[in-house]
Amino acid sequence: MYYLIETQEQLDRFFKDEGSECYLQFITNNDETHPKLQSLCALYIYSFSKEKGFIINIDHPEAFELSLPLKYLESYTNIFVKEKTKALLHIPTLPYTDIQSIYYLIKNEPLDSLPKTGAHTYFERKYGAYNANKIIPIAKHHEALTQEFDALYPYINNFKEEESNKWYNEILTPTLAKMVSEGFKINPTFKKHFDINEKFSINEDKAYGWYNFCTTTGRPTNNFNSINFSALKHDSGERDSFEADNNTLIEMDYEGYHPRIIARFIGHHIDKNESVHKQLAQMYFETAEISDEMYKKSKELTFQQMYGGINKKYLKHEYFNKTQKFIDSLWHEFNTNGYVKTVIARRKLLKGNYKNITPQKLFNYYIQAFETEYNITLLSRVFKLLEGKQTKMVLYVYDSMLFDFSLEDGKELFQSLRDIISSDFPIKLKKGYTYASLEAL
Repeated sequence: MYYLIETQEQLDRFFKDEGSECYLQFITNNDETHPKLQSLCALYIYSFSKEKGFIINIDHPEAFELSLPLKYLESYTNIFVKEKTKALLHIPTLPYTDIQSIYYLIKNEPLDSLPKTGAHTYFERKYGAYNANKIIPIAKHHEALTQEFDALYPYINNFKEEESNKWYNEILTPTLAKMVSEGFKINPTFKKHFDINEKFSINEDKAYGWYNFCTTTGRPTNNFNSINFSALKHDSGERDSFEADNNTLIEMDYEGYHPRIIARFIGHHIDKNESVHKQLAQMYFETAEISDEMYKKSKELTFQQMYGGINKKYLKHEYFNKTQKFIDSLWHEFNTNGYVKTVIARRKLLKGNYKNITPQKLFNYYIQAFETEYNITLLSRVFKLLEGKQTKMVLYVYDSMLFDFSLEDGKELFQSLRDIISSDFPIKLKKGYTYASLEAL
């Protein structure tokens, strides 16, 4: 069979004797546009049973158009995709296995940009702001995507179902797909602070971000189309650009998150009803009465101990003594086994993937991995709670979750969200119409 499928008869013939697994890549009209806002141009399917790649045309002008062959795709029991988060935005019902996760769990780094043809380079440079993939010849798409499949195949071929793969496929990627699909409402002040190509990520007064989990620490960043949602500035006016689409924004922010996570690991009691930095200040200064200056200094000292190494003079305190013993134990396990496993996803932090690693860095990565895995697992529950509701989750930044809350959902939903998010660690609540105007509740 010729590689291009453009008629119903060819489609029927292709799937008549097709196997149960394949590799699938979605060809959108423009690779630069946010996946939520993209239209499909064609599908590339590498058939394992036929040992060949095929293109099913949907909207490319070089061939006859077909409707999205959903019922045929649903006949597969497993579909390997390069990025499951993107695939779920195109067709959310298919049984995907994420190759990016497989690669990340082995290498602890993102997949490199895979090879493209000269035609792709030329047309993307000349027509990048338009529907470049509808201009690039279908034969060139087939050539590039076959090369891409060849580069990815070793990770498909050696794939083994493990606990960490399961968490990334069933919890992380579906949760990230829901997070990037909501959008964050913007107002007219947006253009004062962001000079971007709006067609790539703005639609109906909503800006869309993208969470990248393939980072050194495993913490997802959120940066798309030159908007760094993970680090919107407090004092520049950037946050004034984002507002509620419903009635109000509500932020749920963990209080002293990392010190409390550490306390959990080492079995040290920290009072949930009082600021962790005040409790640590009482430890540093050995007094119950803490001034504002002491409180500020306590935060600085704790940051230094967590990320720069524990000063020996603080080892007399149980909290830091236990923490140092935990760091030493983690380091011993890392060197003995060649890895340590994260707590929830059971991801291996492999010694061979980290150059110039130190006990303190390993400890930091371990803590941040727990933070991320705990948050994402919790957010997967949150999204189930929000199904069918007007309230949306519009931003996740490490230790905080921001909701666009609808009063129609009632106090019951607010209390349920609060109960879920604060089930293990205390939170601070803020409320405001714009992201810049949040005030403590």
